[in-house]
Amino acid sequence: MQASRRLPHPTLDGVRTGRYEPRANTAIAKLIELTNRATAVSMDGTPREVVEPLVLMVAPFAPHLAEELWQRLGRSDSVTYRDFPVADPSLLVAASVTYPVQVNGKVRGRVEVPADAPEDEVRAAALAEVAGHLGGREPTKVIVVPGRMVSVVV
Repeated sequence: MQASRRLPHPTLDGVRTGRYEPRANTAIAKLIELTNRATAVSMDGTPREVVEPLVLMVAPFAPHLAEELWQRLGRSDSVTYRDFPVADPSLLVAASVTYPVQVNGKVRGRVEVPADAPEDEVRAAALAEVAGHLGGREPTKVIVVPGRMVSVVV
């Protein structure tokens, strides 16, 4: 249940900042991404704690659709008079990070490490993941871009 509780908060943060700037398409893309992730979470249906904020975030972009969805959720009030949801900062912090690992420019694996893992630990995990692709050779350079990727040059 913690995963579904955490799910809408990064989108809430992005849409809240993007809706007043000339990046409406970015905010809408985040909403589509959230919808795709929310429907993949559970076969029993998407939890209400994900759906309600999603409908409230859709309201500035598609008010008639949002109003219809809000009524289908069993709400008698109007979505127009509801406050825009606010992301919980404690739920924005990821517990782990997945790094794609490249060997000579091609992705050869992925490693998941704690978000606060030091660079040495990320490097070691990445090298262990792609050891078979190194062919027994020693890497000449290992570049760790924190939170993004690991590139191994052989």
